[in-house]
Amino acid sequence: MKLEYLILGLLEISPQTGYSIKKFLDTEGRFINARRPLSQIYTTLKKMAENKWVVFDEEHRDSKPDLKIYHNTKIGKQVFIDYLHSPMIKSFRYRESDIYYRVMFSFLVKPEVILNHLKNELDFRKEQIAQFRIRDRSILSTHLSPAQLNEVNTTYEMLHTFGARAIDDYMDSLEEMVRFFETRKNINN
Repeated sequence: MKLEYLILGLLEISPQTGYSIKKFLDTEGRFINARRPLSQIYTTLKKMAENKWVVFDEEHRDSKPDLKIYHNTKIGKQVFIDYLHSPMIKSFRYRESDIYYRVMFSFLVKPEVILNHLKNELDFRKEQIAQFRIRDRSILSTHLSPAQLNEVNTTYEMLHTFGARAIDDYMDSLEEMVRFFETRKNINN
């Protein structure tokens, strides 16, 4: 997810300073892989202001630099809503998917929009699992001793098992979110 979209989403929740955005990304953002340096946040906010996606109010403070408190414009909100409706770009690595970002701001769209994204992500990951889970993972080598080769194969198998557990947990989280949004959809109907 581009930083611009994440900032627009955060500003839909409440007006913020660049520093408060950084603080959020360093705490809650850790869990959605969103940490960014403060310089990148300020550069992005400046560009967003130039594009008229955000505006800011300045709050004067004695003996401290003035605060810029950013909030979305109508244009910025529409850009963000358009992003939430846009098709997801499929990433090979599930940790690079932007599904969690979209879920985080699901309150801005109908449940069907998020359900569609979740189901597409689930289908894509199921295809990956079918392709890569059950395959010959044996490492062959004429350079290693039999003991070294055995150790390599054993550790590779352990790493595969750890990775499989991680993707399984991810899939479980997607399925749990599908159930949540299906319930939300039924309540709204």
